[in-house]
Amino acid sequence: MLTTTKGLAEIVGEDGKVIAVDLDTQFIANIELPNVEVLKADIRHVPLERHSFDLIHARHVLVHIPNFQVALSQMLDSLKPGGWIVVEEPDISAAKAVFGNEAVCQSVNRVNQASLQMFANRGIDYALGVKLPAIFQKLGLQLLSIENDTPLSQGDSGIAKVMKMSTVQLADKYVATGKATHQDIEQYCLFAENTNAWAIYPATVRVTARTAA
Repeated sequence: MLTTTKGLAEIVGEDGKVIAVDLDTQFIANIELPNVEVLKADIRHVPLERHSFDLIHARHVLVHIPNFQVALSQMLDSLKPGGWIVVEEPDISAAKAVFGNEAVCQSVNRVNQASLQMFANRGIDYALGVKLPAIFQKLGLQLLSIENDTPLSQGDSGIAKVMKMSTVQLADKYVATGKATHQDIEQYCLFAENTNAWAIYPATVRVTARTAA
């Protein structure tokens, strides 16, 4: 799985080059490798040379862009003929409480609904991940592999901790949707800490494809 700038730099070696693009470069700005260039920019507008990349990889990028088609078009335009593209995007609609106190599970699912509403209010497709294969197919790309990672996880696991932190940060926005209350947020956090509670958290769909040679 391609997920890190350093990992890609190791793969391409001394004869290759990795260009990392992000609006927030705090996690990659300090990478000091001779074959890595970090650009703080919007992928929709960054000046990339046409047909210059062998591989483009994006993870949880398009889902945050209402007009994601512009970003995807930019990526594809930068690929060489026969180039590879690997895109990983979430299906947030997959999230649901599976096992735990019934009332708490209801609170968890209300928070999940608030999350979906927040994305919808921003004009963002919260189920973009599961639509990627059809989108790529429509664009004439050759689909090579499709993976759907939908983890069933217990409370206090890594993903549960991450989702708890995210929920705390977005609490006011969730409550503003009218789908959940601050009490629901509190119950969600307790659920995420409970090792006897189980849930499916947002899925990630990974699609690997190639452009025409």
